Amino acid sequence: MTRPRPLTLWAALIAVTITVAHLPSFAHRLLDGDEAVYASIAALVNTGAPLYGPGGVDNKPPGIFWVYAATFQAAGMYQMAAIHAVGLVVMLATCVLLFVIGRDLSGPRTGLLAALFYGVLTAAGNPRLLATNTEILMMLPLTASVLLMLRRRWLWSGLLLVVAGAFRQVAAVNVILAVFAIFWLEPPGSRWRAAAWFSGGIVAGLAAGALALLATGSLAGFWRWTVSSLYGYASTAWIPSYVWSRAQDSIVPFVVDMAVLWIAAIALITRWRHLGRKERLVLVWLAVAMVGSVAAGHLSWHYFIQAMGPLAVAAALAFERLTLRRWAVAIAALGILLPSLGWWAYDLGADPLTYDFSGPVPQHEATAKYIREHTTPGRRVFVWGDWPALYVESDRLMASRFPGFLRGFERGSSVPPDNWDTKPDVWPALESDLRAHPPALIVDTAAAGWSDFSMYPMRNYPVLAALIAFDYHEVARIDGVVIYAPNSP
Repeated sequence: MTRPRPLTLWAALIAVTITVAHLPSFAHRLLDGDEAVYASIAALVNTGAPLYGPGGVDNKPPGIFWVYAATFQAAGMYQMAAIHAVGLVVMLATCVLLFVIGRDLSGPRTGLLAALFYGVLTAAGNPRLLATNTEILMMLPLTASVLLMLRRRWLWSGLLLVVAGAFRQVAAVNVILAVFAIFWLEPPGSRWRAAAWFSGGIVAGLAAGALALLATGSLAGFWRWTVSSLYGYASTAWIPSYVWSRAQDSIVPFVVDMAVLWIAAIALITRWRHLGRKERLVLVWLAVAMVGSVAAGHLSWHYFIQAMGPLAVAAALAFERLTLRRWAVAIAALGILLPSLGWWAYDLGADPLTYDFSGPVPQHEATAKYIREHTTPGRRVFVWGDWPALYVESDRLMASRFPGFLRGFERGSSVPPDNWDTKPDVWPALESDLRAHPPALIVDTAAAGWSDFSMYPMRNYPVLAALIAFDYHEVARIDGVVIYAPNSP
């Protein structure tokens, strides 16, 4: 019997290590509110309603909703363990691609380190980082696009860049990387041809995406909610106090917790003059990825997954290039291991929606239990505020196309609540939805101040004020949340 090669053993050990690092994602049904948005919309899409219309509205591209909807069709509505399994598989597949990039650049050891670093980076943070979100899904085709870029396969690189953009618009920043790649990797006489092939891949991808949206009756809504709304979404995000608050909770710990990898990447940058063109491209990839991570202004930790791929490769290249003493290697290993263990324990025990580490049953679970016990599975409910988790936790469909309101907005501030999801055309659509699907219960989280929503009571919004005044009455209060039922069955 032949013994397994050391490379195979190391790859297996790294795969197990990464999987264990991500196990806390299976300890909770929801890892953040974004998962609840995607899940509640996907559940509506599976009823046959068109996305970006009665099937649910959000400002994200369609890829995330299609993945969630397909998973629910296979595993059942709101089966979040299946969603988390999909996220884990996608993350591991991205690790494989990063291994290939590292191996092509500097050998198998670099590839193994790049895979390990990415797996650790995507787990060493608050529970939102572990979620099956747009960033983790985007990174698989985006990394594949970079790999093909390094191999000068321009058509497929451009096509996969569009696939990545189907999950998150900021994947488009890699067009900048493509410009550098074509200039550095192609001889002068071939650059225009390479650019044409890359552009052709982008055009083909965009055409295929448009046809898919058209076939599902979602094209017009896609333009309205994911393209036209982008300026308003970004303008409300770039409020200095809001940006600083998010930066303290995301970019600061992202850099500090994984300081070892950042120090390694910076050390590689200092050797710029001695690097090959492909290695320089990795550093350009890191730079444009950081631009993409901060472009929206929200600076949530999971936004930086876009930068974690190139950071992992850059750090791996640095460790391969630098000669370190054993004690320095040990310190570096501890600098990665200790924060990872700390976050693993926190993510395993903390409530991902409130970040409470201990205490009584979270009130959102108690509220969801009331909804589930006082409605039948075929009935729909409406939640006022920004708590779509209640739909998932109660296993009930939304009565409207809007999973929440004032999302990505500095709620509780003096800024007028003129958000992308409170524009004038929102209210007629909401009224139409509530007439088509009269909610069995209306759940007012603003009354309890959940998610800083106390400044936006239902009485300030005529559609909801009239509905409550004439057709509903209060039936319960749970932790300040007011629940209304119809006056007649």
